[in-house]
Amino acid sequence: MKEIAIIGGGVAGMTAAVYALRANAKVTMFEQYGLGGLVATIDKIENFPSYQSVEGWKLAQDLAKQAKDLGLNVLRKKVVSLTRCEGGFAVDTGAEKYIFPAVVVATGTSHNKLGFENDYVGRGVSYCATCDGNFYKNRPVLVAGDGGVAVSEALYLADVCSHVYVAVSGGAFTAEAKAVSDLLSRDNVSALYNTRVTGIVGDGEVRGAQIYCGKALGTLDVDGIFVATGSKPVTDFIEIDGVLQKNGYLTVDARCQTSVKGLFAAGDVTDGTLKQIVTACSDGAKAGSFAAAYSATVDRN
Repeated sequence: MKEIAIIGGGVAGMTAAVYALRANAKVTMFEQYGLGGLVATIDKIENFPSYQSVEGWKLAQDLAKQAKDLGLNVLRKKVVSLTRCEGGFAVDTGAEKYIFPAVVVATGTSHNKLGFENDYVGRGVSYCATCDGNFYKNRPVLVAGDGGVAVSEALYLADVCSHVYVAVSGGAFTAEAKAVSDLLSRDNVSALYNTRVTGIVGDGEVRGAQIYCGKALGTLDVDGIFVATGSKPVTDFIEIDGVLQKNGYLTVDARCQTSVKGLFAAGDVTDGTLKQIVTACSDGAKAGSFAAAYSATVDRN
């Protein structure tokens, strides 16, 4: 019998589930939060094939419904460790341990932090504009970051906030040129180049941001700080030698299989060069298909 586990319920994980289920595999997904992952927090997606524009939550919702209708079993549990064992792999949630002949890791990435904002998270510091942007309606905010996520966050906030400052660490954005052009065309957006956020001004809530711009220190009066400075792969639970790079990403082959047979990975958690929704779908399709096929070859008696 074909049977696989998928760890992570973002676009890559759900696509893997759809392809494995259509290959007549039994699929169990471990996802401690809701299905959708990062995509569900994005306001508008304009580079996904067949859509001129689609809301992230809608894309995630439709994909989740498709997988569930095919028979996906979702366990709302955090995986604390993944190890090798007789019969395949052991997925440990702390309270229970499950054995599967094949596993797809699709845990994505977690937000990088500034390093000094913990006391202000939820009190003016956020990592999600679509989640928290409306709290700052008609108020000034700062976005820290220069990549695609930062630009997407800033574009969303520009429609809500009185003014959006974007602290760009270098001399230019690293995001897609069209998205940057759209952002800079907004009258209420100011890009601050060669700028780092060095501290927070506040009295329990954010009242401003300390910035280092060029060679000068300064303070920016803002009511919210949105951190979009990149991310790191969620792979700390994997206790299998030889599959992780030094930077924590998983290296996979053309079938999205790691160096360990039966262990597959898909999406942003891999060492792929392009981190996009469409590439996550591609990875998921391969990982789900080949994991299902591999599981059928494992003797579990």
